[in-house]
Amino acid sequence: MSSPFIRPYVARDWDAGLSVFFTTIDSSVNFEPARTIGSYIWFKAYVMLTPSTCFILDDGMGRAVGYVIGTSSTMHLIERWKEVLVPMVDPKLVPKPGIVTGDAMMEREDVKILRGAVYAAECNMLQSTPHLLDQYPAHLHINVLPEFQGNGFGKKLMDTFLKRLQELGVGGVHLGMVASNAGARRFYERLGFQLCDGSLDDGASGELGTKGHAICLVKQL
Repeated sequence: MSSPFIRPYVARDWDAGLSVFFTTIDSSVNFEPARTIGSYIWFKAYVMLTPSTCFILDDGMGRAVGYVIGTSSTMHLIERWKEVLVPMVDPKLVPKPGIVTGDAMMEREDVKILRGAVYAAECNMLQSTPHLLDQYPAHLHINVLPEFQGNGFGKKLMDTFLKRLQELGVGGVHLGMVASNAGARRFYERLGFQLCDGSLDDGASGELGTKGHAICLVKQL
């Protein structure tokens, strides 16, 4: 049996990649319609718009069992998102902000925030702080199926992505994560990430690098 390895994302990885996304999605959004709406924000946008900075963990038999997806330029992604992705969004799956659907789940406050994020291309924690985004213009998302975790594949995916950014001359990268996930934070810190030292919520939390239940980690390259 062949061993898992990392390779560039290709179009045939779409279904398996989505399966990885749905399997590893955070429990706070692991319900419909949040899962479907979230797939636009945290998976589809990247593999559609910035595939050259997307990498797959292949199980050795051609199936995607993990990935790191991202962009070297958040601002460029946002522009492409609005120009290319938004016109392709199915309004039945993701009703536009302001549309009253009559569906109680679709009208949940957290789901309405996700609906708005799809159409506004709100995809990262530094979007509203341009001076920080200038320092850390790239961002990423990484997920690995549970049965492939704990074997060093996450680090290999991250190393591959960061190497690609360096080849492109990118000076910094950021990511958002659930603040309570201590294990994930230790993983990123071992790779040289640290808590963003800027206020992301206009001082509402009194904490740096914090916005709601999420924190932003950054790394200079």
